[in-house]
Amino acid sequence: MSNTGFKSIKNRAPAIYFALVSLLVGMVPALAKAQDYVTAGTAYSLNSNQVLYRELYTGIDENKSVRVDYVSPEGKTFATKTLVYSGELFQPMFNFEDTRDNEFASAQFEGARLMLTQGAKGHQSQKAILDNAKIVIDAGFDAYIQLHWDKLMEGKRLKFEFALVNRLTTVQLEVRKIRASESPVYDDDIGSDWVYFRITPAKKIASLFADPINLAYNPNGKYLMRYHGRSNLDDNNGDPVDVRIEYEYLN
Repeated sequence: MSNTGFKSIKNRAPAIYFALVSLLVGMVPALAKAQDYVTAGTAYSLNSNQVLYRELYTGIDENKSVRVDYVSPEGKTFATKTLVYSGELFQPMFNFEDTRDNEFASAQFEGARLMLTQGAKGHQSQKAILDNAKIVIDAGFDAYIQLHWDKLMEGKRLKFEFALVNRLTTVQLEVRKIRASESPVYDDDIGSDWVYFRITPAKKIASLFADPINLAYNPNGKYLMRYHGRSNLDDNNGDPVDVRIEYEYLN
């Protein structure tokens, strides 16, 4: 993968899809070879600092799709997601399945409509989003930041609509660059040259009900290095969980 910025999707996926560190090779599911993966993220509980899961990403294939395997610390795959980059890089279509409670979710374009689907244990709900040209979907927030990197580095606050598939709606978010000292993911011992961003609800009323997402990027290649906020996965009891995810890369 290139380390010179956000390039062609054929040569480089958005930053969270790059490489699998060797220490995780022993943790990958038996269904896939270690070399199939091109990046890994390790999710730690913000409460206990214990490893909750690992997310393992394949490279983009000839169908412009990426597979994500969510793996327990014991090495068992309990959820999978497929992302398809057939349009805007910040709008990957996806299908997600969690075998723990038969939960599923998806965002798919059907002509001019963006269809959001969510459900569990055989029950399904759907909603069509017609005004969707600029909606950011799922992992597309990373591509959005990379595509607007220069503006963010200038100190501009950027607002965007984000698809909340589990609620069958969208929310307006705001991303901005913050000082390292403001970020909970800053570490004196590592990442001294990293760039820090914060994503919050754009409306103050909404901010009363949601914690911010804090991100750390390596500016040399615009790699996402740390994520700090609400996980897209529930815990084993179906409750929301807040995590710190450390991303590691080979290239």
